[in-house]
Amino acid sequence: MHIVEKYGGTSVGSIEQILAIAKHVKEMKEAGHTLIVVASAMGGMTNKLISLASQVSTHMNKRELDSLLSTGEQRTITLLAMAIDALGVPAISLTGYQCGFITSHHHAHARIKDIDLTNVRKYLEEGKVVVVAGFQGATENGEITTLGRGGSDTTAVALAAKLGWECHIYTDVNGVYTIDPRLYPKAKRLKEITYSEMMQMACLGSGVLETRSVELASKYQVPLYLGKALEEKKKGTWIMENTKQLEDMPITGISVKDDYAIMRINHIENDGVFLGQLFKMIADLNINLDTISQQLDDEGKANFSFYCTEEQSRIIMENMDKVLEKYPITRMLGFIKLSLVGLGISTHSGIASKVLNTLRENEIPYYMITSSEISISLTIDAQDKEKAIEVLGKAFDL
Repeated sequence: MHIVEKYGGTSVGSIEQILAIAKHVKEMKEAGHTLIVVASAMGGMTNKLISLASQVSTHMNKRELDSLLSTGEQRTITLLAMAIDALGVPAISLTGYQCGFITSHHHAHARIKDIDLTNVRKYLEEGKVVVVAGFQGATENGEITTLGRGGSDTTAVALAAKLGWECHIYTDVNGVYTIDPRLYPKAKRLKEITYSEMMQMACLGSGVLETRSVELASKYQVPLYLGKALEEKKKGTWIMENTKQLEDMPITGISVKDDYAIMRINHIENDGVFLGQLFKMIADLNINLDTISQQLDDEGKANFSFYCTEEQSRIIMENMDKVLEKYPITRMLGFIKLSLVGLGISTHSGIASKVLNTLRENEIPYYMITSSEISISLTIDAQDKEKAIEVLGKAFDL
């Protein structure tokens, strides 16, 4: 079998863990598998490097920061390749650049444009285990870039997609749960989940996988497994196109986005001028809004609201003077976005009714409601988070 295995920072946080992974790699090779191993920086290393940078400059140059942060993964892959080699299994470490990752020029959040697999194929043909630095690549001109949050997952899935291999993501959790077990200890581990459900849960706040990696897996039909490092496969979660759970579980899980702000502007002219200026300003700030809503009042004026993080709302407020035509803007804090996700939402009637009635019966107020074919999202007061998760988890047997 051909497999790309990815190990997160908490899985390579010590020499003991690195040695254990090396032993696992040897066992996999002896069983006849072909492996590429993608590794993150050792746990906490990225924050240490950022701290060092902040000590020499208050205005960090993004190019130089990418160059610095890329050394975190380089240290891990070198140690891991040395450990594998010491067990008698030939291995070689490759940075993102050496592996052939060609990216856009956007430092700190570059996009993968292509992967030149010449080096990788050469070393695989020589029978070596290729150990690749996650989270990084380089532009056509050789400028080192990083891929942003979840970049190592994206590295692994992109390699698997390009090669047509399976991808196994190993971290400190043993799979995808219906609800974050830290919020709801009774949550159930899912044996399998569809790409679309996983993508929706990731977009709506579930932190186990980043949206980009799931999107890539879905686009290229990469068999994707998420589990705890060095545990047996049946304890994790497979992410795939179709599952057997659809009819039994109308709701697959609940995701939560904390730190939610509501921004509201009322009684504006419905000619698009002000909103055009507002959205250009927000785009210039590189802010992606969450939910956008507009209704017309009795006078034909527009009442407009949008949702974002509290930090984004602060930045927007500071830049409102750049919007030429001014209207009073109201900023409301202290909310979360709670989302129920499941393919069964489109095939089962009464889901929305059950959600709203459950909240009403438990005296939990809700505000903005949005829905798609596979999700229902509600804005609620942050103070009601635990109670809402408890009652909805129980109502939908999650």
